[in-house]
Amino acid sequence: MAQDAPSVAVVGLGVLGLVAVKNLAEEGFNVVGFERSPFVGGLWHFSEEDRTSVLPTTVINISKERGCYTDFPFPQDAPSHCTARDVQDYLESYVEHFGLASRLRLGTNIQKVIRDEEADRWKLLVEGSDPLFFDKVVIATGAQQEPQIPDLPNIEKFSGNSVHSRSFKRPEDFKGKKVLVVGLGSTGVDTAAALVGNADNIYLSYRHGAVILPRKVAGVPFDHSMTLRKINILGFLETNFPSVFEFMTDKGLGKMSSSAFKFDPEWRIVPAPSIRNALPVISDNIVDLFRSGKVQPISHGVKQVLGPNEIEMDDGSKVDVDTIIWCTGYRHTFKLLDAAVDPTRNTSSEWEAALGSRGKPLPRLYRNVFSLEHPQSLAFLGCVAFATGAFPLYDLATMSIAQIWKGTSALPSTEEMNLAVDEQHKMTIQIAKTGSAHPGWVNQKEWLTWANDVAGTGLNERLGWGLAGWKFWFQNRRLYSMLVDGIFTPHILRLFDGKRKKWDGAQEEIERVNRSVQDMKKRRD
Repeated sequence: MAQDAPSVAVVGLGVLGLVAVKNLAEEGFNVVGFERSPFVGGLWHFSEEDRTSVLPTTVINISKERGCYTDFPFPQDAPSHCTARDVQDYLESYVEHFGLASRLRLGTNIQKVIRDEEADRWKLLVEGSDPLFFDKVVIATGAQQEPQIPDLPNIEKFSGNSVHSRSFKRPEDFKGKKVLVVGLGSTGVDTAAALVGNADNIYLSYRHGAVILPRKVAGVPFDHSMTLRKINILGFLETNFPSVFEFMTDKGLGKMSSSAFKFDPEWRIVPAPSIRNALPVISDNIVDLFRSGKVQPISHGVKQVLGPNEIEMDDGSKVDVDTIIWCTGYRHTFKLLDAAVDPTRNTSSEWEAALGSRGKPLPRLYRNVFSLEHPQSLAFLGCVAFATGAFPLYDLATMSIAQIWKGTSALPSTEEMNLAVDEQHKMTIQIAKTGSAHPGWVNQKEWLTWANDVAGTGLNERLGWGLAGWKFWFQNRRLYSMLVDGIFTPHILRLFDGKRKKWDGAQEEIERVNRSVQDMKKRRD
């Protein structure tokens, strides 16, 4: 692009924002990233402050081989499942490697993003400074923003401490306490496990079961079994035979879970919700902690507070505690935006009435990324959800944004985009009527096909059924087999020539990762 390249503001410099800055700058945009904290990394930077962050003990759930940026692997000496410190170091290395520091404005709090129609630009209100103006804006503040705590009857009677998991920082602060952890998600089980050895009594409350998976199965990360061929098959089923997809996926995950762990029927872990309603819970130790009694499972929700330390559960049982930690998730908020451009301002009444919506907003965004009113200048990161890691997902999403804003790929008409959102919301609302629903849940294969097309990765052509695909298969059968049936590594998205920038080291890294995976399997056997 020329010197007068469009200016882009990226708000938020965690995993999503950093890759947005890098990919947009790579395509010639004049990019500036803003972060209110004095550091990059977002929630992956441990903080004592009352904001969302990892714990020092946090271990990532997705393996580094499947969950890295497309052109920047984790260090070879890092474990497959990295610690929070490993991830923070990785993000800082990413900034250094791609020379992003000069584009980042740390310790800068963007208070509001407003559309200036007269100037055809975006106005950013900055705390303690004059407003800034940009041609385009990417909102990369993520989904984990506003803690969601259920209303508990008679909470005013409780004399103890009631906090959201966002405020849980140091397990040693709960020495000698009797703690009720609410929520059987990954945060809930991690919080309960972290309290062991500190709190005197630990209870974990949940209303329904879960698919609990270990990080490794027979010594190999469980996500290493995911291949491009499997993604394509599952995607075909999800699109054409959704009930078959749901049955097969639930059956497969359930079998993997029951093979890894033996569940006491009294825990009521089984049956678990469908994959459409809840993602698997990743934990290596919660089942052992249940069995040893170090964490006491309560397979019922919290009903009300009866007294200063007495909590009644849904089944009428009572527990005596002095601390409640709510691991009940977050509400994605869009209040950074002026109301006129808030994508949730017209949330449908049908969504709000659905039991599984649980007060979450449902943004109207094309492909869960682009503003419908301003698709050429306003995009959102953090609103797409399927079973994959955030690093490669939003690397691909920001490649797509860059190519569309650059003009090398096009968006459909406004009418077509609105119809696509209507169809997406119809599916989401249907899920919400059967149980909990993630507002960002999309058909993985459909979304990846679209994103690969607009980003220009060459994946659809070279590994598809067209002439280019057959030609690539004929000329590169060993590599083709590795790409389709080997571990689905993010580097495949930078392998082929295309619209986005190719990474020359992609093939070498793909081959190295596949050798590494085979070595793991040999050591196991």
